[in-house]
Amino acid sequence: MYFSSLALALALGASDTGPYVIDARYEDDRALALLLTRTAPWRVDRRARTVRLDVPDRFTWQSIEKLGFKVELNEALTAALQNLPTRGSGGGIPGFSCIRTVDESYARMQQLVSSHPQRAALIDIGDSWRKTNGQSGGSDLLVLKISNSAIAGPKPVIFMQGGLHAREYITSETLLRFGEFLLSNYGVDPDVTWIVDQHNIQILVHANPDGRRIAETIGTQLQRKNRNSNHCPAGGTQVGVDLNRNFPFHFSGPGGSPDECTEVYWGVSASSEPETAAIIAHVQSIFPDQRAESPGLDLTTPVSPEATGIYLDVHSNAGMTLWPWGSVDGVLAPSATALQTLGRKMSFYSLLTPQQANMGGAIGGTTEDYVYGTRGVASFTIELGGTTFFPDCTVYEQQLLTPNINAFLIASKFPRTPYLTPAGPELTQTSVTPAIASASGSFLIRARADDGRFNNTVGTEPTQIVTAAEALTSPPWGAITGVYPMIASDGSFSASAEDVEVTIPGSAVPEGRHLIYLQALDAGGNTGPVTAVFVERSDVGEIFASRFE
Repeated sequence: MYFSSLALALALGASDTGPYVIDARYEDDRALALLLTRTAPWRVDRRARTVRLDVPDRFTWQSIEKLGFKVELNEALTAALQNLPTRGSGGGIPGFSCIRTVDESYARMQQLVSSHPQRAALIDIGDSWRKTNGQSGGSDLLVLKISNSAIAGPKPVIFMQGGLHAREYITSETLLRFGEFLLSNYGVDPDVTWIVDQHNIQILVHANPDGRRIAETIGTQLQRKNRNSNHCPAGGTQVGVDLNRNFPFHFSGPGGSPDECTEVYWGVSASSEPETAAIIAHVQSIFPDQRAESPGLDLTTPVSPEATGIYLDVHSNAGMTLWPWGSVDGVLAPSATALQTLGRKMSFYSLLTPQQANMGGAIGGTTEDYVYGTRGVASFTIELGGTTFFPDCTVYEQQLLTPNINAFLIASKFPRTPYLTPAGPELTQTSVTPAIASASGSFLIRARADDGRFNNTVGTEPTQIVTAAEALTSPPWGAITGVYPMIASDGSFSASAEDVEVTIPGSAVPEGRHLIYLQALDAGGNTGPVTAVFVERSDVGEIFASRFE
């Protein structure tokens, strides 16, 4: 139920002291632009012309009404926000046992490295504001690197970060769980195995650990910014700088504020915060410079479709997959079509709405515009779904977690060719018969090649007829050792989704278990992502049959 005025809301039982969660409707885009310079909404729907946000008190509520918004109390979310759990059972943030604290996350990362020394490592990329300034409670910024060190590089990089905004609880937890998923399924899941073998996956679980420690504390869960106490020092959860307004690309642009006591304060200068500077230095070290941008705000210099790398900045809870440009209205990025394709591909799995980042209102100084604009890397802001920054564990684990793990996994297939292969057909529903064959036997591999696995909730991604598929005994980059064309199971390639199959002789692989790499091609000339299967050759039966025991 919603109430249309503050007085009525208070009369019907809302706390007189806040905080409140409100849904605000607007008619004038200028009102939205002005609001974005004062606060950071939970979500913006420019098609419905609505904004959801929290406000701390009646004064702020009324100031938003004065901007021309029609404000309604969201009763359910306000009650949840005003009655956040105060005690938890066991570990985790108080009241949210499924969400690990900063210290618990760091301890778990150390355990993963100890348990998987060949495939996991920690990289210290810099210090938080408190640690930089010698204050208690400061932290290193630790990146969990996942890659099989026994296989030489160079390897393309996918870099993922969470927790840039401290109150967005599930972002860091979901990325840590993705790291756990990769390491626990290596050697079990063939796709996980080849991804970890052939790619460099880097996860900055906590990009803002100082702020997150405040947000883990009862009564200060709404902390968003870092904890730079030079800015709004008496402001409670308004202390600090909004790190996602502090990056150099279009710094001090729209959607931020010079007022240090707003949620969207951009800082004294671009990259002024140690967290921002650390992320920038690391991004520059892992991604080649693939965009020769001109001085100033360059929105037009193209990026080669051969460019590599993927950057994901994970937030919550707007429920969107966003790509550049986000800092200007009405301007498409040079790689807009390819970014849209990859965004729709990830969103097929995550169920998030794929759209250009400026659709929620233009915002300058953000991460995805910076990384794409200065390095040419395919960059996205992932806004996880749900209705709140603080979903209960049942909702998180049963509704939100798995779709996003699946989306991160599909994204991890693309850092070698993020502007090319997302448009091609995916191979799913794979099977291998028999599971084990001898040198004189064979493997029958079946799959479904599908050119239409995209989220089309905003626009429609083009699809084409599948025209070919193949199985390879080595990755389809570098020296290829064996290629086996797949046939359409119905006799012809004539649809955008085809069942395909191939018979590979057992002699095509050495003894033991090996990966076979599958890819498909569509009529637009788009080769899709790799899907792998395990095959195992064993000649034990043949040896015994020949009496050479």
